[in-house]
Amino acid sequence: MDKASLRQAFLERRRSVPVQEVPTWSAQLADRLWAMPKVVDAEHIMAYLAMPKEANLDAFIIKALEQGKHVYVPVCVTKTEMVGVRITDLETLARGTLGIRIPKEPYEIVEPMELDCILVPGLAFDRRGGRMGMGAGYYDRYLQQIAVEKRIGIAWDNQLSEEVLPMAPHDEWMHKIVTPSESIHCYKG
Repeated sequence: MDKASLRQAFLERRRSVPVQEVPTWSAQLADRLWAMPKVVDAEHIMAYLAMPKEANLDAFIIKALEQGKHVYVPVCVTKTEMVGVRITDLETLARGTLGIRIPKEPYEIVEPMELDCILVPGLAFDRRGGRMGMGAGYYDRYLQQIAVEKRIGIAWDNQLSEEVLPMAPHDEWMHKIVTPSESIHCYKG
């Protein structure tokens, strides 16, 4: 299957996620993340604010903030550039394009090298650490500035591909992948 067909197939899988399962699966994702020493020991964590039916990190973010961790989320500031912006709660967010939650300005931006770990969304992941995003390349460009060992892909179980995903030279790899039912140490990333 070519990349466009694969992307469409995984979009359909994400759309098929039963909305009533999201809270349970989100709690399972959070539990798996809190079992990882890299996450527990991190002071500066970049997460993301999920779109509807995307693997949701709200439960994780709430606990991280309660523990006094610095939590950042991505904000696209140009057609090609993304930055990490600090959030202090989930209540004071604004709604951006497509109804996606975003922090309000002024932004407190983190330098990528200050992050202890980054939780990366994706449309699909494979067990080697290959990732397929939405196709705009924001994360691939941002991840070039972050060591592979700090990258953790986040997905629902149905977004895990048992087949190797096609990876272009500019596509960035994950070190670990976390789903509600498993944590995978990737042998390529």
